[in-house]
Amino acid sequence: MAQFDARRLRDEAGLVLDCQADLLDSLPTRFVVPLIAHSGRQAETRRLHPLFIIEGQQYVMATHLAGAVAQKELGEVVTSLRDHHFDIIDALDVLLGGV
Repeated sequence: MAQFDARRLRDEAGLVLDCQADLLDSLPTRFVVPLIAHSGRQAETRRLHPLFIIEGQQYVMATHLAGAVAQKELGEVVTSLRDHHFDIIDALDVLLGGV
């Protein structure tokens, strides 16, 4: 498992962003944020919901829907969003600290 990988879910359509530190790979769960296809509307809270291009399509990081899933529920890696580290951490900071 790698932090900031966009992954498919095994039994569902959709993508999630793995936000858990690699140091915690031994845990049976991962902290993930759903990635939702962008509807075209501008998000009011851009810092909370950054946009990413994945396979030519825009996805919104639905930070307010973050949660844990069992590692066994995670499917293939689609891409790494590691280059967007600061935007991802900023979104989590807004969610958790309001800053």
